[in-house]
Amino acid sequence: MTVSAEQWDKIDGKYNGLLWTISHRISGDRALASLEDNHADLQIVALEAVAGFQKKTGRTFDEFWGDKLFDQYIKTCFWNFKNNKGGKIAQRYNINRDVVSTSQNEEVLKLESKNGSQFDFNYFLEDISAQFDEEQREVLEALVRCPSCVKVNGSVNISKVAKKVNKGWQQTSDLVDGLEKVLRP
Repeated sequence: MTVSAEQWDKIDGKYNGLLWTISHRISGDRALASLEDNHADLQIVALEAVAGFQKKTGRTFDEFWGDKLFDQYIKTCFWNFKNNKGGKIAQRYNINRDVVSTSQNEEVLKLESKNGSQFDFNYFLEDISAQFDEEQREVLEALVRCPSCVKVNGSVNISKVAKKVNKGWQQTSDLVDGLEKVLRP
């Protein structure tokens, strides 16, 4: 179904305030959910809701516009979208919390190390790994050098790390737990 400009004006006129309200309530990382992106996504949801309602009922836009059932349907679509997107952001929040964007802050890539030279990743690993025993250092290095060892939701892929460090799953899991206790604070 195609929504005409006149029909969109009706939708936008009636629901624009609600769209902005819901957009503000989708919170979390601005990189994942800026206010304008949330609003644009909700506008797409509105178009999909119109098409979905027409398909379900077999009625045209003019027939169901102003109907209480359609009003409830489209609002439910908006709030479901908000909850789904908010849930996905919440899953990634711990990964992205306190992170600085390198694309917007290129100076972060040029940080100096303690000795005044350019940031050296190997130096960083040596510095932080002094807190750990040899097995924990192996696991830490595997995690840092192989980004695919960390899942999208931020948890560690224990099986993949276990293969990298040539240890059993349970032993690797215990080592990761030990790293987490030291690194979390």
